[in-house]
Amino acid sequence: MPSKRSRSEPPSGSSEGENRSSVRRSSRERAAVQRYVAGPAHGDSYSFETARFHIVPPNGWHRFLWKMGCSALNTLKYNGELPPPVAPCPCWLLPSSDEMAVRIAEIQPQLAAAGWRTLTCDAALVSRLSNKQRLREHAEELGLLKHLPAHYPALQGAAYPAVLKGAEGNHGSNVHIVHSPEEALEIVPGGLDDEWLLQELIPGQVEYSVSLLVDDGKLLDNIETAYEYDRPEYVWPNVEELSRSSQGSVPPRFLAVMESFLPGFSGICNFNYKVRKTTGEICIFEINTRVGADLACDVPRPRARALFEKLASLGALQPSARPQ
Repeated sequence: MPSKRSRSEPPSGSSEGENRSSVRRSSRERAAVQRYVAGPAHGDSYSFETARFHIVPPNGWHRFLWKMGCSALNTLKYNGELPPPVAPCPCWLLPSSDEMAVRIAEIQPQLAAAGWRTLTCDAALVSRLSNKQRLREHAEELGLLKHLPAHYPALQGAAYPAVLKGAEGNHGSNVHIVHSPEEALEIVPGGLDDEWLLQELIPGQVEYSVSLLVDDGKLLDNIETAYEYDRPEYVWPNVEELSRSSQGSVPPRFLAVMESFLPGFSGICNFNYKVRKTTGEICIFEINTRVGADLACDVPRPRARALFEKLASLGALQPSARPQ
């Protein structure tokens, strides 16, 4: 009979030397589903202990989450179908994609009935924050446009080079650096519409990713990771990473800006930003309303575990007793 794997060992099929970039921020893959039948939640051969956190759908993060040592799994093949699988109680269901974040918000009652714990909010707010076009509208309503890259309403008259990006997309998809209106038209022959936006290009070799634990708009925890790249103008992942560090702390004024974007929001989210060289102020590229690859893969495992444990502590509190 095979021996039981210890918590400190990496899962079989992976090694410490395996290239982390092959799964970090990788595009998620959906398993082909012909017919979904609800049943108990379970993982794969890595899932030898009772899960406390299921991050869904699977996208290659499991071996990094497993190393946190808090029973966080990325093996459950669930994409929001109804009825949901029965939770291995008590267990949190967390999104690994923006689409899944919206879906979890939409089906909160059904998930609760199946025994799942969720930290989420109104689905329209989740969708608005994660959609790059609607994020700008959100910022405008809150008087926060100065914290986003400048927006160009038309291809003509924009300052080039500029960033052309799709309103939806994960992990660098649908993002292009363009140097002229003609180059942009090669990508969007019909010009800009609700599905595409043109933004100011913010140069700089260092980009920051901040994972936040948020409950009703209040920041409960934050972890920042700084990534240094080999050139100042790039679209990830088409760039070489020189270094990364999660040892720094987010300036309080930057945290205040992030919190100002999140009234009413609950969940784990991720802000990507650079610091403007001319002013020293934050410039936010996007908000991901999900567990980010920085938290899942790059943050030191004990620190990432601490954030998940803080989330778990919310499960023992009634909403009225949560931190205000």
